[in-house]
Formats: sequence, C-alpha cells, structure tokens
Amino acid sequence: MNVAQRLEYVSLRLVRRFLFTEGFANRVARWLPYYATNANERHPMQVVEQYARNLAKENLSISDKHVLEAGAGRTNTVGYGLLHAGASEVTLLEPFVAFDMQRDRALRDSNPDIAGTVDGRLTRVASFDQIPTGSVDLLLSTSVLEHVRDLPAFFAGCLRVLKPDGVMLHRVDYRDHFFKYPYAFLTFSDATWSRWLDPGDLPRWRLDDHVCAMSACGFHVEILDSSSQTAAFEQIKSQVIPRFRKGRVDVTFAALLARQSPVRLNL
Repeated sequence: MNVAQRLEYVSLRLVRRFLFTEGFANRVARWLPYYATNANERHPMQVVEQYARNLAKENLSISDKHVLEAGAGRTNTVGYGLLHAGASEVTLLEPFVAFDMQRDRALRDSNPDIAGTVDGRLTRVASFDQIPTGSVDLLLSTSVLEHVRDLPAFFAGCLRVLKPDGVMLHRVDYRDHFFKYPYAFLTFSDATWSRWLDPGDLPRWRLDDHVCAMSACGFHVEILDSSSQTAAFEQIKSQVIPRFRKGRVDVTFAALLARQSPVRLNL
C-alpha cells in the first residue's frame, strides 16, 4: 500500500470502528460498496446453493438432514432456503443479533423461492446450550468463522451438538472486510489493530488458524475449495507483520469440511 492508500484505509477503518453500526454500514453500502454485508439477506438462495455445491463434492446433501446454520443474522432467510432445499429440520444459531420479524417477513415475501415456506420446522436459538447433544446431521456457516474470537469454545459446541457421523461445512471469507484492500489488516501490529482499527469482530484469523483449532478439538478437516488474490497480496507482502509471514496467509476464501476424526470415533 502506498501512503495515499494507507491514509484512505486508516481513515475509513476509524470511521467504521467509532461511528458505524452494522445497520448503518448496510444502509450506506450503495455508496460504499466495500462495506456491504449480509449476503444471507441479499441472496439467501445463493448461499444455500453454495452449500449444496460444496457438499456435492463429497456426495453429501442437505436433503432429509437436521441442519444447523451458525451465524444466521437478523433474519431466517437462509433457514427458509434450507427447508426449500429439502432439510427435514433447521436450527438457526444467532448469539449476537436480535431477530427482525418485519424485515424477515419482507424478505421472505419478496423471494419466490422461499415465499411459501412454512417455518414450523425451523427453530432459532441464541446459544449451543439450547441444542440437544448429538442432534445435528449437518452444521453450516458462511462468513462466520472469521468473526469468532473463542475458537476452542465454538468448535467444542459444534462437536457436542453434531451426531457422531455428522459433518460441518464452513465457508470462510478471510479478506479484510474493507474489501477494497483484502490484505491491509495484515500490515498493522496487534496493538494498533486492537486499539484503533478492529471493528470489534475481526480477529484476523487465517486458514491455518482454523484448521489447527478444529483439529485440536477432534475434527478431521478437508479444504474443499480455496482462493487467493495474488496480485493484491504481492503489493503488501513486504509490509506484512512478522506473525503473518508464514503459512497460507494469502488465502482469501476457503470452504472447510470437517468430520469427527477416526481416532475420536474409535474411543
């Protein structure tokens, strides 16, 4: 990043940290598209289709499964889409954002694929504690893992609620969420990022962090898909702080499939 780009980035990060709420960021996304969020609201069926494509690579499907989606957001739109795709039951986990009934109804009514969905088979919960042990066939998330701070606690919760033969699929966006500069946050010290620039939910995890955390919790992890933005990474490579100079730090997206490890299943 040159001086002008860095100034632009820092200025907008400060605004995001101290002035924007997520709702406000979404409202101004028309003019600041690099802050656009909530793909689950804007394109719920695309999210469901992406899940289905990734699962199909392992001959897995959503059909007839009890599906848990982590990080559902303020509406149930992806949950309705999962029911439409054949899930027998859907549980939506959202610990941080209150349910917006009015927006949920408007989105459902405006989307022909989910407009007629009956939500009697859909449950919304605020914590893993509300989900019975060993009850979930398939655990899904999109653009959630990059925001989870306590990875051991999160994956322990996933392990408890999944059936022994259950599977989880996480689609992870590893970009800096000011998307114009996908790697810019890797150039700031931990102290500077934490004190001034972190919007509050971006711990800067990289792919290897998630794979290691899942493995430590007893999961076997497969990387189904991944991508990088090579040209953008080369521009800032020399400015990356030391702890981001090893491993697969340039990955900007990955689809991670995890099952309980064979060793754990044999215990």
